[in-house]
Amino acid sequence: MAIKPYLQLIRLPNVFTAAADSLAGWLLVRGSLDAPERWLPLVGASMAIYAAGIALNDVFDYEIDLKERPGRPLPSGLVSRRFAAWGGGSLLLLGPLLAALSGSIASVGIALALAACVLAYNLGLKRTWFGPEVMGSCRALNLVLGMSQAVDFGGPGGWIVGVSLGVFVTGVTWISRSETEVGRTRGLYLGLTLENLAFLGLLTAALQPRLFPAVAADPRAVLPLEGMLVLLLVAWVVNLAGTRALQNPIPSTLQKAVKTGVLSLVWLNVGVVAAVRGPTLAASVAILWIPAFLLGRWLYST
Repeated sequence: MAIKPYLQLIRLPNVFTAAADSLAGWLLVRGSLDAPERWLPLVGASMAIYAAGIALNDVFDYEIDLKERPGRPLPSGLVSRRFAAWGGGSLLLLGPLLAALSGSIASVGIALALAACVLAYNLGLKRTWFGPEVMGSCRALNLVLGMSQAVDFGGPGGWIVGVSLGVFVTGVTWISRSETEVGRTRGLYLGLTLENLAFLGLLTAALQPRLFPAVAADPRAVLPLEGMLVLLLVAWVVNLAGTRALQNPIPSTLQKAVKTGVLSLVWLNVGVVAAVRGPTLAASVAILWIPAFLLGRWLYST
């Protein structure tokens, strides 16, 4: 049995970007990789729920994909709809169960909210005007899952990062809505605008490390240059891909803009963690980009 279609079904490269969200959330509010028995289950829950959402997305989009994306695992017959439905449903249940292993009721509550948001998106909200916003909310909750064991879920700093990450993914989702068409730029303009608003929010949080819970004597410089540099580089790469798509709005350039946005999520997390907690802890998030990038060369991400 070929394994590639099954890995393609869950967009495995993207699953590692989900892990980056919850890990970054934990580091932003805890400032340490201590107590792995508490944060590893949260990372696992993020990955399981994300994979579930992607698999279920293809189950519900089967008829559309028959026409627009016939080469995908389900319409091509390489993976059965029954397997995808049962697998996606099982992963959706697994997420909150993994969160429970962290020993926090709050974490279970956020995981359940995230799972419900994913299910609502796939059941029909994705085809409404609010679809991209719901997808962005899912990503914000993914980050909040990592902050769920802190007082006030990370305080003002945590919420700025969560909202900004949600806005960024909302923008990516708007772009993805026209990734199979030629000449449509309305979603692309809206998506790029939202992505850049998100950059402003993340830069604001990066410049205000004292908005986050104090975990030790503040080791950060007045201007967190490492984190700022990462965020600015990501903004440049994302806007470059978006500009190329605007100049030539065809499926290949639009899908490139979407893929760039998705894979850049790891680096958005890296930049904020570097600014707030320092480059050493940020490196633990950056490591997740390696499997995401390498697998992305073999498996599609959109």
